[in-house]
Amino acid sequence: MQHQASRRSFLAGVVAAAATARADAAPHAPRQRTWVDVHHHFIPRGYREFFEAARNADGSPTIVPPTGWTLTADLEDMDRAGVRTALLSMFVPTTVGTAAQRAVLARAINEGAARLAADHPGRFASLAALPLPDVDASLAELAYAADSLGAWGFAVYTNVGDRWIGDRAFDPLFAELDRRRAVLFVHPTTAACCQNLLPGVPDNIIEYQTDTSRAIASVVFGGVTPRFPGVRFVFSHGGGTMPYLVERFNAAATNAKVKEYFPQGFSGAVAKMFFDTAWTSNSVAMGALRKVVPLSQILFGTDYPARTVTDHVKGLQECGVFSAKELQQVERDNALALFPRFRA
Repeated sequence: MQHQASRRSFLAGVVAAAATARADAAPHAPRQRTWVDVHHHFIPRGYREFFEAARNADGSPTIVPPTGWTLTADLEDMDRAGVRTALLSMFVPTTVGTAAQRAVLARAINEGAARLAADHPGRFASLAALPLPDVDASLAELAYAADSLGAWGFAVYTNVGDRWIGDRAFDPLFAELDRRRAVLFVHPTTAACCQNLLPGVPDNIIEYQTDTSRAIASVVFGGVTPRFPGVRFVFSHGGGTMPYLVERFNAAATNAKVKEYFPQGFSGAVAKMFFDTAWTSNSVAMGALRKVVPLSQILFGTDYPARTVTDHVKGLQECGVFSAKELQQVERDNALALFPRFRA
């Protein structure tokens, strides 16, 4: 059932992922705060209440997601790892509740992130949630989050159940993002087609990486990037499986029907996107991504609290892919270039 995508996607993935994470990592003395984490989640007020009040698409009651995040633990992990700033994101389930309830949840997420940023200057900023698939409500929330709350960018899921973000239905949203030259952070969730495909294997283990690749394909092969060149895309988890499929993507980009979108081939198009390091801070994944996109396009991300910040710092430092100078670009310089407000 489609409603399972919401409860088995991001938040259920947090629980399953956390179970496999190295939660018992050895403590470190506080480090100098230099890292910038662009993939960092939190639980706002009203989140649990949304699930308690909402219904799934088939009318059944939702399963209330875990809400174990605490600000104290978050800041402690950031300090342990030497993280200067975390860009907060949280997502609106696309098939749970009514459109009005989803709009209320988006507002609660965005105002919660803005409060944290105001209460802890320099430690947090916001990538604002948008209540897709309602485009009009998303446009209204985009304007409020940017103009009244000071959001640094926006955050959406890879799909809305049966459509991916490159779908033409979302063109009005992309037109506004393009006008603002906005950053759009894209996080995976399970699509309607692909829930519970392998018994005993949570969707986040395989499907999240796969759906990220679908979203990238929908954007580039759907012509979103040439039509809205001002949108700066940030894709989660090292681009999913895209680095390993790049040969197939390059071949597909030569097709006459889409060739106009790729004056420099698929590799030229994807080289303008950004990719975070969450769950890919290892030599295999980073080595592959490094061969597909320029170093300038790789951003530090952790998927906290599904995985500790400390884990990712350690992984990147020990993966053997980056020199000390290159690692500084990943840990902070690339993010400082993408988000000019760091210099404000």
